Amino acid sequence: MENSIHIGAMIKDYIDQRHLTRTIIARQMETPSTAIYAYEKRKYIHCQTLMRICVATKYNFFLDIANMLPRDFESDSRKVSDKDALIAKQAVEINKLTLENNLLKELIMGKK
Repeated sequence: MENSIHIGAMIKDYIDQRHLTRTIIARQMETPSTAIYAYEKRKYIHCQTLMRICVATKYNFFLDIANMLPRDFESDSRKVSDKDALIAKQAVEINKLTLENNLLKELIMGKK
């Protein structure tokens, strides 16, 4: 892994790949469109600026950056993954119980 990444290049690639207009992004950020071109040339961007770009483009550049880190780096994402797994398991259980409940209702209604 390279010790640093070029954030501006990431932004430029995203904008170019999706054929977004820098004018619209700049308008949403309430900044001149020339600023977007300037951001694309910067290797480093202030977090708050990157957050504004994320909101304007509706894309999470922070997640892309995080995914470039080595897998052995610790984070709380494991907690999120565990929660997601639990939620998925509970959703399957809820679905199963709903089906069983509906079947029991049909059997009870059929006896009356």
